[in-house]
Amino acid sequence: MGTIQEKNAYDQKLLEWWKELEENKGDRANLRRCATPLETTFLPASYKLLSKLQTCSSNWNRDKICAIAGILSHVREDTSEDFAKKLSQKKPGSDQALFSDLRFRKLLQYSNIAEDELFYQNMIRAIHILEFKVNICELFNSLYFWGDRVKKDWAHKYYA
Repeated sequence: MGTIQEKNAYDQKLLEWWKELEENKGDRANLRRCATPLETTFLPASYKLLSKLQTCSSNWNRDKICAIAGILSHVREDTSEDFAKKLSQKKPGSDQALFSDLRFRKLLQYSNIAEDELFYQNMIRAIHILEFKVNICELFNSLYFWGDRVKKDWAHKYYA
């Protein structure tokens, strides 16, 4: 998971899984109905993502992968835009951000996508606010490696 070649390989596998999920509406619908990270661990579609990623590396946290699968099932369009920067964009005809400063700061307080139901639900809410258009690979990496470094990076991009 560390080198650029490994990153490109797992990004490719991630996008393959997401495109397959788009074609398999039943799997996508099942993942989208999950209200908690725990519920995502009961669905084969989550393990399809894990299986694809394990062709690149076997050192994945299953619970995180399942939770992220549930979140990414809500994405309808892959974009190149930065997630945190996109959250800070202004609402049309307003000076307020799409995702409020208060809501953003609360998001940064969460610690683990696989264990925190509110973090999971707020990430899905953010995707809905962004009209289901998200940079899939960037969001996956941010959520999988969630920690102080990612939080600081998001803050820099949101407030820039």
